[in-house]
Amino acid sequence: MDTVFTTRSDLRSRGSVLVIDDTPINQEILTEILGEEGYTLRFAHDGESGLDQARLLKPDLVLLDLVLPGIMGTDVLDILKRELPETMVILTTAYGSEETAIKALRMGVNDYIINKRPFDADEVREVVKRAVTEAHLRRENQRLQRELQISNQQLTESYVQLQAAYERLQELDKAKASFFSMVSHDLRHPIAVAKGYLELIRTGNEELGAETQTYVQVAEQEMRYIAEMVDDVLDLSRMDAGFYQIDCQPLQVSMLLQQARLAFRTQAAPRNITIQIEPCDDLPLVSADALRMNQVLSNLLENALKFTPDGGTITLSAEPLEEEIQITVRDTGVGIEPGEHERIFDRFYRLKRGEQVEDKGSGLGLAICREIVRLHGGRIWAESEMGKGAAFHLTLKSAAE
Repeated sequence: MDTVFTTRSDLRSRGSVLVIDDTPINQEILTEILGEEGYTLRFAHDGESGLDQARLLKPDLVLLDLVLPGIMGTDVLDILKRELPETMVILTTAYGSEETAIKALRMGVNDYIINKRPFDADEVREVVKRAVTEAHLRRENQRLQRELQISNQQLTESYVQLQAAYERLQELDKAKASFFSMVSHDLRHPIAVAKGYLELIRTGNEELGAETQTYVQVAEQEMRYIAEMVDDVLDLSRMDAGFYQIDCQPLQVSMLLQQARLAFRTQAAPRNITIQIEPCDDLPLVSADALRMNQVLSNLLENALKFTPDGGTITLSAEPLEEEIQITVRDTGVGIEPGEHERIFDRFYRLKRGEQVEDKGSGLGLAICREIVRLHGGRIWAESEMGKGAAFHLTLKSAAE
């Protein structure tokens, strides 16, 4: 008859142990040895009933006798390892030698105890304790693996949802960029036509009166403003869509500054504004796209001219940092309010300095500058005190030698 022996009912069970052994004296000895250790013991007298109990109870440990009536212990072991691989199995035998036990180890048994008639109590306690502890660790590991699998599945589902949302956002961004691009291109045609007719009027054979010439000049100026605004919107739409490319090459900083100075010298001359360059011929080459950096410096110089009073000075300079070159455009204008040093780089933000008329620009120039410098791997920022002008700094990486 199968027997159930639950030990130390006043304490929590240390683990469940199924003893498959047909010898009553062995069952009594094992009960006595393990009785005060806190284990829940169950007994089976042959291999078939032992397998039934193991399938039903899924114990932490099976103490399996090698020689059993009916199904042999080695056959029971083979079935246990196939059906309940997480259950620990310890072989007990009084008939075999250590060679027999080692052979069983190769078959998958976790440990063995030689029954020296009687069992060695200390050995039984130690081997059982070690096996039950390992069984608990295995099951805890399996539990954690199941939880990890569930978490991974949830994470995968969340990732799929996020990926779908991200792709949708990309589609919306592309649609937005496409819309801006289409609008910008569609606007360029009528602007070009209007500019062409204005030029024909201004350069035609018929002499224009002074008032008419003024009207034409104002119209041409407004056309230039609209064209620049369209270009700015188109640049930003390309940046947003990831279509704005830069081609970095080794460049001399002094050449970049000279080109920028020459481009604005004629605009500065009527207002007696001096554009000067501090010596920087001995600086290392920078890695930059000449066309894009000319766009940045042109924007900074245009802003400096816009807010520098007649007779003022704009200074272009450069200095080496650790692995970068810092370029500075400094003016002697009215300066920038402290709270606007960061905001001026926001899109569509227009700056008003002192009593001067609000900036008529698109509010996109400095935002474009920031994106271009960022694409170069650099930084751009402003420093200013009211009444003492403003300085715009940007950094470019030194070209690899």
